[in-house]
Amino acid sequence: MKKKKDVLKERDRPESLVPLQGTKGVAMDLVTGYTYRYESEIDIERKRKFARMDSNRKQNKFTNTNMKEINYICQSLTNAQLGYLMILQCYINYDGKLVKSQKDNTPFKTCDFLRVLGLVGKESTFKDFRKKGLEKGILIYDGEEKTYFINKKYIFKGAFKGMNVVSMVTKGIKEGLDGTKPEELAMIFKLQQFVNFKTMALVKNPSEVDVDGLEFMKAKDLSEALGVTPSYLSQKIYRLSVNEEYVVAKIKVGKEPTRFMLNPNIFFRGDYAQVQEEIAVDVAPFFKMKKKK
Repeated sequence: MKKKKDVLKERDRPESLVPLQGTKGVAMDLVTGYTYRYESEIDIERKRKFARMDSNRKQNKFTNTNMKEINYICQSLTNAQLGYLMILQCYINYDGKLVKSQKDNTPFKTCDFLRVLGLVGKESTFKDFRKKGLEKGILIYDGEEKTYFINKKYIFKGAFKGMNVVSMVTKGIKEGLDGTKPEELAMIFKLQQFVNFKTMALVKNPSEVDVDGLEFMKAKDLSEALGVTPSYLSQKIYRLSVNEEYVVAKIKVGKEPTRFMLNPNIFFRGDYAQVQEEIAVDVAPFFKMKKKK
């Protein structure tokens, strides 16, 4: 067998080039007898896709909400307080400590809470939230270090092997939800308990792995679960957006009932790269906001 030459792209391969059985990425030119390493266009695109996903995974930090505890959290806090909690989870480190940023590990002070939560001049509202969070064990205060934590039993950052969690890309929430009311964020927080693992669809049986067995939630089911009227639901939740992408998509196909799903670029279950490859790419058009001319 003659010496291998440089890698050939599929479009450059001679017609007489035949892949060698049992040797991936190697083929022989039947005319010259030379063997070549080659890459198909599919392999090239796959490499590019994984490179993009790996880059996205490194850039997009995320936190995890324990799905088993969402009901407890929702029952413990008011809607506005749920929104505050959702904002604060963007500021935890791997210990659950509330800090200024990924690069600045300085613990939150009262002024930081007020600024981030939009409660400057509303200290009493913050104190009520803090008191309730501490009473219910959702927030933790370390008196020695004078630092606040979000209890890792409920929301945390890092590995979640074996746990049912919904992960949230924190960068998008921090930068893209300006002007969104905390009560509106509360609706999104509550919806996390209905996200299906395989599809990101909002269903009554989120742990179901058989797609044919999914019980899709209707608009009526969503409004009842969130404790709002259908009209309020349509006025508010379907209009929420992050960085020119809607948070919730309404999908209507043929004569099938309307189905709903959370944006997998903002929320996801499982491995981020896998969700991007298997779900996000295909459903991206449903979430894109139409640019105004």
